[in-house]
Amino acid sequence: MIFFTIVGAIFIYIIFWYLVPFGRGAMYEPSGVPEVETIVKLANIKKGQKTVDIGSGDGRIVIAMAKKGAKSHGYEVNPFLVYRSRKNIKQAGLEKQAFIHWKSFWGINFSDFDVVVTFQVGYIMKKLEKKLFAEMKPGSLIISHYWTFPTIQPIKTSGEIHVYQVPELIEV
Repeated sequence: MIFFTIVGAIFIYIIFWYLVPFGRGAMYEPSGVPEVETIVKLANIKKGQKTVDIGSGDGRIVIAMAKKGAKSHGYEVNPFLVYRSRKNIKQAGLEKQAFIHWKSFWGINFSDFDVVVTFQVGYIMKKLEKKLFAEMKPGSLIISHYWTFPTIQPIKTSGEIHVYQVPELIEV
């Protein structure tokens, strides 16, 4: 009986930490405290801005952005991490500033967000670049932990954190 319980737990772990994200985004690997601090610093949050962390994991970036005054959202497909994130937000007292959605970010329109944060995986960066740069308003920031976009150059890099800015529309 214990064997089947252990096997079942391993099976559930593999499904939600490895198979569910595969093809849609990265597996769960949290950003460390120094990286979160760098991301928040580079985002230069103004009170009332709207931010989003796509693949928000345990919610640490969403919480950090909310503490700076942003209306901060996170999208996560792993239900265990969604539960953990919401618990962390409640413990931080940020229920009116920080929100975690149990949903894939691929169906989201990013036009309302001032800052998008991502820590994804290389094989989706081309598709993600097209989506974000097509949907976001000019001047918005995209901050990527580790991975870079294939055709757009960052405006700033600090260690493994890359900052991109959606360009102004050019009229021909």
